Amino acid sequence: MTVTDKNISNKQDTMKDSNQTTDTNWSDNSDKKENTDENGNVIENVTDAPDNEEDNKKDDAVAVEDLTVEQWLEKLSVAETLAADRLDGQQRALADFQNFKRRKAQEMQLAHQNAAAELLSQFFTIVDDLQLALESLPTAGDGAKWSEGFNMIHRKILSVFEKEKVVTITAKPGEPFDPHIHEAIMQEAHDDYASDVIVAMVRPGYLLGERVLRPAQVRVAE
Repeated sequence: MTVTDKNISNKQDTMKDSNQTTDTNWSDNSDKKENTDENGNVIENVTDAPDNEEDNKKDDAVAVEDLTVEQWLEKLSVAETLAADRLDGQQRALADFQNFKRRKAQEMQLAHQNAAAELLSQFFTIVDDLQLALESLPTAGDGAKWSEGFNMIHRKILSVFEKEKVVTITAKPGEPFDPHIHEAIMQEAHDDYASDVIVAMVRPGYLLGERVLRPAQVRVAE
């Protein structure tokens, strides 16, 4: 073999060794998991977490087994405190919700009463006029038919008041004067009644629930 042939042979052997080394390196690198960003830069190798999770579970199990009775009682006390706090918070939330519902119901009832009071108050003077007309209309002959018609209208309006729970405030002679439901429009000397006693009712009043829509007008003794 000539010198030239030896050189060629050595070069071929060197290329084979280089190729084998490259293949080995590529194979080793292909087994590694790497994260790269959008520019192709390696961030860090990805490692599998299951082994770490198993180790953590084992450590927790060992830690639980190593707890003393006092430590168990302490943990139980903490858990009971947390449960009591959560229950107290739920009870407060429920109480707040019930108070909210009750307050809304009261507001709705008050709004209904206000609307009803405003509407019904417009009929009070009509009822007064009908009452005066009924007192002056004849009860016999042809006028009796007119009286019956006025009576029917009067009864219908009063039935509406009753349906809306409107109560008529009346006052009889001899009853004590009540400033909450009565309005004294006149004081007069009277031999049969003491002072602040009702002598006569001039106009009836009306009550809706505990709300006075109109006090009854009365004359009282001095």
